[in-house]
Parts: sequence; C-alpha cells; structure tokens
Amino acid sequence: MTSRERVLAALGHSESDRVPIDFSGHRSSGIAALVYPKLRCCLGLSPKPVRVYDMIQQLAIVDEDVLERFGVDTIEMGRGFLSDEKDWKDWVLPDGSECKIPYYVQVEKHGEDWYLLNDGGQELAVQKKGFLYFEQTNFPLMDRPFIDDEFSDLKDFLSQTVWTGIASPGGHLDLDKAGLEEMACRAKALRESSDRAVIGRI
Repeated sequence: MTSRERVLAALGHSESDRVPIDFSGHRSSGIAALVYPKLRCCLGLSPKPVRVYDMIQQLAIVDEDVLERFGVDTIEMGRGFLSDEKDWKDWVLPDGSECKIPYYVQVEKHGEDWYLLNDGGQELAVQKKGFLYFEQTNFPLMDRPFIDDEFSDLKDFLSQTVWTGIASPGGHLDLDKAGLEEMACRAKALRESSDRAVIGRI
C-alpha cells in the first residue's frame, strides 16, 4: 500500500498493511524547533537549517530524510509553500541557536523579549526571555458583551488574536481569487510529488 492508501484505509475503518504513521502532518504531531537538530544528530543525519513554520509554538518543519527514516505516511499541506530560500529570514531560538522563519512573520525585540505583530503592526504575543513559545497578549473580545451579540464584525477581530493573526505557510495567502488559485496549485503539486496523505491544515 502507498502511504495515502494506508491512511485512507484507516480513516475508512478498513484493514491496512500496517498502522499509518504521522509525524508533523499537523501541529499536534509536530516537533519543537529547539530539539529538532538533536533528533537529526541522534539519527546520524547531517545538520540542516531549522525552519520554524509555527511561530507561536516554535515548531520545525521535518525534512524529507527524517520522514523517510520513520516511514511517515502524512505530510502537512503547508509544505507545498515557501519552497524558495528567499521565502525565509533569519531569527534565533530561545537558546540562541539560529533558525529560519517565514518572510512575512513580523517580530520585534524589546529589551530581552520578542513580540509577534500582525500585518498592521499590532502586538499579539510575547516570548519572554527563557520562554519556549509565544503567549497571547491581545484579547480583543475580552470586554465585549456576548448577550444578543450577532458577531457581524467577528472577521475584523481575527487578525487581532495570535492564533488567527499569525499564519502558517499557505495561510499567509489572501483568500481572493489569486490567493485561492495559488493555494490550489501548490496543494495539487504537493500531492502529485508525494504518495503521502496530505493533511489540509492552513
């Protein structure tokens, strides 16, 4: 069975040749950027630049050689995006080690703390010195009454929270005609380049 067939069989409650394996196909099965180089070293694999696709939790993209080593059957749809070196910029992890982050992510350092900003420059989260991830600092709905509220303007608040205002690769595209066409094209190309099950989380 191919990886995709194996995952589809499991989802359909059919017997497959083995249990499907997921590693980094979703945020929930990802790996911290701080420990990813140690995993590569432990596996006897050569060092590679750490690319952080999830800034909030500081999760690393798992490279193809690691996916192959573990026989991973899944791949996250975001892997179809940011495929050029120019799509990434330099940053540092909490332990001072170098990494790459998506070009569109806005971070600023104030004193010894890092701040995540949305596209409008509004502060959304902070990573205090010594902390391993960013914590939300802006809560736009905190003082809003919910009784009889139709939330007709809820969309305006989505860019003001860290979980919806900081996109992972693929989610950075505008949801207009051009953005949706690029998303579909890159998702299709990823699917055609791999027999893994593509997990569509943006």
